[in-house]
Amino acid sequence: MSKNTVLVVEDDQLLREVIEDLLYIHHIEVKTVGNSTEADDWLEEQVPDLIICDLFLPKVSGIQWLNTVSERLVANESSIILLSADHERTPEMLEDSPIHSLVKYQLKKPFKNDELIRLIHLLQPNS
Repeated sequence: MSKNTVLVVEDDQLLREVIEDLLYIHHIEVKTVGNSTEADDWLEEQVPDLIICDLFLPKVSGIQWLNTVSERLVANESSIILLSADHERTPEMLEDSPIHSLVKYQLKKPFKNDELIRLIHLLQPNS
């Protein structure tokens, strides 16, 4: 997989599969994982330009996990799209976070497929 692969970290298996199929249809390389442990394992090999991450993952929040890998993400200038049904707490969760500047968009679930694709194309013009 190339650096242009989008990493999707989403614990809802059905949504994860829908996103994977959607990106595949649009010829966007994608790797999907269901939790932060799987994401950590994948990040050992490479750091993607774009991460789509659920805000509320099992065991740790998406922001907590992203903060733990922030050095690699900041060094790579990776972009982040956060997914969540509830964005009210996001600003306070991002306050003083090392990934604050990397979070480019927050997409509220349920979202429209074309909106996700539009955001990906904005962040990865070559996709």
